[in-house]
Amino acid sequence: MSVDKIKLREVILFTDNDYKLYEILTTTYLDNLKKKRLKGQYDKKKSYKLMEYYYNIARTEMKKPSKYGFDPKLNVEERKEFGKYYGDYLWDEYIKKIKKKSDKKGISKSKRKLKK
Repeated sequence: MSVDKIKLREVILFTDNDYKLYEILTTTYLDNLKKKRLKGQYDKKKSYKLMEYYYNIARTEMKKPSKYGFDPKLNVEERKEFGKYYGDYLWDEYIKKIKKKSDKKGISKSKRKLKK
């Protein structure tokens, strides 16, 4: 199967321009990936797979007659490209700026008092 770049671009443009979809992207998916980055469990390839699930939400929005009225059924390679696009987008815009929490633990207040 080959990638239909025009159809894929159309889905990405619709997803970028729809406020409801952008809100879902930033609240649901971005928050999840931020937590993983803070814990040190972030994996870029797994984020691509997560963004493929985001396509399912975009597809249901596009099918609505009041929105676009077209069912953009993407094949496996096109869904992977969609997931890679949004995984890289979230990484470049938000996630790479987040530093993971250090594993070092400080001294608690009670132990500080005992040292004096």
